[in-house]
Amino acid sequence: LLAGANTAAVEMAPGTWEILQFKDASLTAPATYELSTLLRGQRGSTEAGALPVPAGARFVLLDAAVKPLSLSAADIALPLSWRAGPARHNIAASSYTSLTQSFGGKGQSPRRPVHLRGGRNQAGDITLTWIRQTRSGGDSWDQVEVPLGETIEQYDVDIMEGGTVVRTISTSSPSATYTAAMQILDFGALNSAVEVNVSQVSPTYGRGPAANAVV
Repeated sequence: LLAGANTAAVEMAPGTWEILQFKDASLTAPATYELSTLLRGQRGSTEAGALPVPAGARFVLLDAAVKPLSLSAADIALPLSWRAGPARHNIAASSYTSLTQSFGGKGQSPRRPVHLRGGRNQAGDITLTWIRQTRSGGDSWDQVEVPLGETIEQYDVDIMEGGTVVRTISTSSPSATYTAAMQILDFGALNSAVEVNVSQVSPTYGRGPAANAVV
């Protein structure tokens, strides 16, 4: 399990899939299994894992029968035409099905930062810190810090008010300072609490999902 076995995709909402792993599968009825000891929200699907599982959700076991598509970064979001059918038949045969499908490239999205914290000094400045996650190479327990997984390190810090972004601070390290002068300019005073969203930014994909906190 910890080496990546027993992986499956579950459609939590139309077009939204959670990747999970399971340790045990018990046959409870014909063609019916109960899965237990789950690892949820794998491979960057944390947001989907927070959704309730709908009855009748589609389930795909990600074993050797599932092959990745040979797509490039230039293919992301393009409407692509596909035909699927028996390999023994010609691709133009009536046994083939046609469809148009585009892919968002979610596998290239930066992961959500974690452990977002903030502290205020005597001058009123708020210092924000967080820890980044990585898309690859982060499984070793001996690592002091996980690999970056991007060509550059960049984050966007959104200062929020009632769901509206009032300021964005860009930084190349997992920390940022929201100064007292900035707070007064944005809110007219030093607020006792400030809502912030922090996203890691990929030069090719753009922003990944945001960590949210009130500090």
